[in-house]
Amino acid sequence: MSLIKSIKGNDQLLLDGHHQDRLVWHCMKRHCKGRVHYVRIMFKIYQDHVCQASDPNGTEKALFMYEIKKKAEQCHDSPRLIIHETRLKLSSDATINISPCTALRRVIQRIRQEENIPTEPKTFAESVFPPNLQNTITNQKFILSDNTDHHRRL
Repeated sequence: MSLIKSIKGNDQLLLDGHHQDRLVWHCMKRHCKGRVHYVRIMFKIYQDHVCQASDPNGTEKALFMYEIKKKAEQCHDSPRLIIHETRLKLSSDATINISPCTALRRVIQRIRQEENIPTEPKTFAESVFPPNLQNTITNQKFILSDNTDHHRRL
């Protein structure tokens, strides 16, 4: 059982092949009437005759996609590095079910465009220091001023 964030940012529970963000979770497989109900502190699983054993690879794939999206928002690493590091955590059976690298790179690019994550500056002209970074721990001026002249910048 694990909690991840859904596309809309709500909590999503992954429990034995069931997922949802409410008090009733449905099976991950299409046309399956299997449900999980949350009653106080217990989870009750109701399975239909169609509902079979849960697919751990589907759960692992959902966790993989969540990790990629979370890392894309938090760090400036290249998409290839994010995918490679996250793929190392997968089992060999689950790697078959994940999307190709080009699709995963596009997912990372889309997230970074939507979130407007600032890029790392390439030149001195692009680097701007906010006032809270201009002081040291002892409250002395680390940078006296941020003049916009990139030739005379520290």
